[in-house]
Amino acid sequence: MAEKKEKEPLFYIQQPSFQFPETRMQTVYSSRKAELERKQEQKDSVPEPANTINEQTVPEEKIENMTEVKVQAAIEEFEAGREEKKENTSFAFTTEKRKPSFNRVRSFKEMDTLERLDYLIDFPEQLPPIPCIFETGEKAIRGFLVSKNEGSIEVKLFDESIEQISLQSLNAVKMIGLRR
Repeated sequence: MAEKKEKEPLFYIQQPSFQFPETRMQTVYSSRKAELERKQEQKDSVPEPANTINEQTVPEEKIENMTEVKVQAAIEEFEAGREEKKENTSFAFTTEKRKPSFNRVRSFKEMDTLERLDYLIDFPEQLPPIPCIFETGEKAIRGFLVSKNEGSIEVKLFDESIEQISLQSLNAVKMIGLRR
């Protein structure tokens, strides 16, 4: 690692002369796990006399056949284990189309008039009410939706008066947003 160069102050105004402390970083560490692994490797590297095979007594062809059999057995065991895991897992990959966890909410423009009214009635109370234009056959009324009954709705106008509109005469509901 390169040494950092000390920079001298660019503007000299009676500054005390003090020494900066040396930074000493850790260079060596040890962990218990690493020590255990090192001991295990040392034990494994020591040959055991009972299990050693003298290559001179066994022909090379037999050794190759034994290793091929062991490799083949290991592959079969691995494949069998994979098949069991596939069968046992309940969340295994399937060819079925994944369904989203949340249902998509349609935009206000895609809703019909009754859905728009339900949306405005169920609008969160934490948010300010949304001003809308309620269009009927004769006129367009600007205001906030207050309530909805079976046959009519109540709209609070900007001058604080309340007007009732029948659902049969209501043609459209449009959001106009907040005016400043």
